[in-house]
Amino acid sequence: MLVGSHLSIAGGMHLAILDAVRLGLDCVQVFTKNQRQWKWKPLTDDETTNFRAAVTEAGWHVHPERHLVSHNSYLVNLASPDADMRAKSRALQLQETERCEQLGIPSCVMHPGAHLGKAGIAADEEAGIRRLVVELDAIHQSTKGYRTVTCIENTVGSGTNLGGPLEHLARIRGAVKNPERVAFCFDTCHATAYGHDTSTPAKAKSFWQSFESIVGRAHVRVIHVNDSKGAIGSHLDRHEHLGGGACGKPCFAAIAHMSAFRHVPMIMETPKEGKLRGRDPDRANAAWLRALLLVMLASVTLTLMSGCRPWAKSDTELTAARVGAVAPTAEESDRLRRAQGVADRGDYQEALVEFRSLLAENPRLVDVQVAVGSLTLEQGDIRAAQRSYEAAIQADPRNVDAHIGLARTHLAAQRNDDAVRCYRQALVLAPNDMRAIAGIADALERSGNSSAAIPFLQRLAADAGADADVWSRVARSYLIAGRVAEASAAFEEAVSLGEVSESTMDGLIAAYTAESRFAEASSAGSEFARRWPSAVASERAAWLAFRAADYDRAIVAYRAAAEQDPRSIKAWNGVGVCALNSWLLSDRLDGGAREEARRAFEQSLAVEPAQPQVEKLLRTYSP
Repeated sequence: MLVGSHLSIAGGMHLAILDAVRLGLDCVQVFTKNQRQWKWKPLTDDETTNFRAAVTEAGWHVHPERHLVSHNSYLVNLASPDADMRAKSRALQLQETERCEQLGIPSCVMHPGAHLGKAGIAADEEAGIRRLVVELDAIHQSTKGYRTVTCIENTVGSGTNLGGPLEHLARIRGAVKNPERVAFCFDTCHATAYGHDTSTPAKAKSFWQSFESIVGRAHVRVIHVNDSKGAIGSHLDRHEHLGGGACGKPCFAAIAHMSAFRHVPMIMETPKEGKLRGRDPDRANAAWLRALLLVMLASVTLTLMSGCRPWAKSDTELTAARVGAVAPTAEESDRLRRAQGVADRGDYQEALVEFRSLLAENPRLVDVQVAVGSLTLEQGDIRAAQRSYEAAIQADPRNVDAHIGLARTHLAAQRNDDAVRCYRQALVLAPNDMRAIAGIADALERSGNSSAAIPFLQRLAADAGADADVWSRVARSYLIAGRVAEASAAFEEAVSLGEVSESTMDGLIAAYTAESRFAEASSAGSEFARRWPSAVASERAAWLAFRAADYDRAIVAYRAAAEQDPRSIKAWNGVGVCALNSWLLSDRLDGGAREEARRAFEQSLAVEPAQPQVEKLLRTYSP
């Protein structure tokens, strides 16, 4: 699944690509100029070069149709009955197509426009579609050989706007002379506001079956994933954060799970202001959408592994499966509550006595077995805990707490593979149990399999309560897997969420360095050395500043390292090289810099005489 956003081009279009990468997005949509003006300035060579360079740096040049989308001007109305308006619109849309071709953007989204006759009159709608088709044919005729495809977007169908009914989309593509130059952009908010109901799995399935028969999913080239502030059928074009509107989770889940859309860019046009669940809104919405896919994949995978389909069973079957369990009586429930209260106060032994007394009278009380397992594990008696959890599972194979408890005992005994197996069984029973998801991630990380832990860490990060520690763990796994851009973005998210830890900052520096982002790495390195001062930290900050060509900051950091550890030859050599560099850059006029270089190299040789390269520098450049 490719998740992106419509991002600003303020300061240069190439910055939208850089922002998308920083946010951990897979694709981006931009306006190539001001969308509310008829006039335009031609693209400069620098604008085109910078944009294409950013695309290449992001690795998006290989399959640009999966990553790059433009949206045309809102002023364009190719369906208008006014000839002058159509001529202006044609010129503006032609210019947009040419700009896309120049920038290498293969998909250009446009609204079908308004027929401006009487709303709901079929003849006026058909006339508008005919005018639109004529104008599209003229644009395509003028741009023969262009790769850019016009993507007609469905609309809320308000007033005389075309594009609400699916049949409008089909008729437009079916009538143009070059249908290969026309595709579709499907907007979830627009569909819901028009009246296409996908708010339940059954309704979503029915809608997409209709869409396939009328339009064809293969012709969808862009998807706008926006929730709707307006109710179903409200014809209100107002976008909401994902999961917060009238579309319903099944609407987005259906899209996320369709193989036909695996390589289709899903562009968010959701609100950008403020924070959402404590983080950047685009990050939060993207995480929410990706979590839908991850939950589905995990559920299917775990079910196949377990060989069962628990959701296919009726409540009667589920109850019957608990062959060894019995519900506690009122008296037993009261005793259980009292014993748990004792345990909560920290009196584990007293609580265990009461729990075991209950089990002696009724060994099929599963909640008591789980409670005993928890207390004995807390006390470090792993074998006793394992026996209690296994007894609970034998009595009730569907008890999630028992499977998670047993997994924890395996984890405590460093039986990581067994722990993963038990956590997976818990996820089969409760696919969204965050304890099991976190447990699998822990076990996989402990066994050195960080790459396999990534999907589970991503699910933890997608949770609304994800904290800085979760994002740091995601980032470290990305870094180990060599996914350095994602690692940088995740570390940045961790930094934005809370008090920065030493390990998080260290990871951020490593990720920036791996991306050769030395300016950012230098800033982070300087901050690290300020918060956790040491010679090693100062040496690293200095080296990063030197790589970023910030020689003034580099020499200051090397001097600090030399003060912190006078026997550090790295620090003295660093001071020497930076000072020597300053002298050379001054056209050999800065005698003070030359003298500082000499003293630093002499200090280094005093610590370690066997440095032929330093001796050579001293002989060559000493005063």
